[in-house]
Amino acid sequence: MKLPEFQKYLQQENINLVFLTHPDPNITYFTQMKPSHAFLIIKQKEAEFLVTKLDVKPTIKNIVTNYFTPDWEKKLADPKIKTIGINKEFISVQYQEKLQKIYPQAKFIDISNQLKLLRSQKTSEEIAKISKACKITSDAFNELINAFSSKFQTEQDVAFFLERHMKNKGCEIAFPTIAATSKNGAIPHHVTSNQKLRKGFMVLDFGACYKHYNADMTRMVYLGKSTKEDKEIYNLLLDSQRAAINEVKDQQSFMHLDKIARTTLGKYSKYFIHSLGHGIGVEVHEDPKFKNHKINKNHTFTIEPGIYIKNKFGMRIEDSLVFNGKTKILTTAPKELLSLNI
Repeated sequence: MKLPEFQKYLQQENINLVFLTHPDPNITYFTQMKPSHAFLIIKQKEAEFLVTKLDVKPTIKNIVTNYFTPDWEKKLADPKIKTIGINKEFISVQYQEKLQKIYPQAKFIDISNQLKLLRSQKTSEEIAKISKACKITSDAFNELINAFSSKFQTEQDVAFFLERHMKNKGCEIAFPTIAATSKNGAIPHHVTSNQKLRKGFMVLDFGACYKHYNADMTRMVYLGKSTKEDKEIYNLLLDSQRAAINEVKDQQSFMHLDKIARTTLGKYSKYFIHSLGHGIGVEVHEDPKFKNHKINKNHTFTIEPGIYIKNKFGMRIEDSLVFNGKTKILTTAPKELLSLNI
């Protein structure tokens, strides 16, 4: 993606090379590949991608691709290398020690924050891929609603249907689908099981991954006939999400959106137990982090308020958005509370 921009940063900071190791998501970011095992070595004016012979040797613009050889470490040795950038969040102690043996003269610095900053502002190509992932995700929900019948017996039945639709559209699954029926919904990261579907709210949190870029969406359905109180609580949550989205603008603090959402929830805000959202891209959760960032142009992120009442029910409404001077909601599946018969 932004390889020339990153290399300009290396020149400005006098960093001779950056060494990225599997499974660092920045390898996928720069190469648009997800190999089983690989290293990416980025210098100020060139880059080399090392892969095993078990993987296809790709052709990548501005990056030379080679297979690992028995003497790959010796080939890397260069006494002129004085400063090496590493991503401390992903490099193992083993590989850092190996690099220190190859480059005993070099200073090692952590460039993880610069990588996060680079990836947080998306290119038009990245936004197009995230938009495609979001469309396929939204379509999967619509297909589920149209197909829903008594043949859906368990949480896994629902999750498998959604995942099959996304895979049939040429996508990977961004993360394990959450289908949480009744009181299981009170656990935000419930693990989908063969639990029989029960009357009440059901949380559906899922996303497609299209060409390495992710979508994240949560929708609610009601199994059986909802009560007036059920609808009122749900509509309050929907108002909370809409209020936060309405406050999205350039240089707005994400924590301001968080405050707006919680204020709108009123007495139910104490049951909102997680962040309002997160950045999304090559990783499902990435920068911008809501705790300490402001909205910038070409940020992609989620807005996902929730209410979780232990041993009763949980609900969450989540959309993926892009801010490109204006706010655009990328996940377009309907958000009115739908009642389904079981």
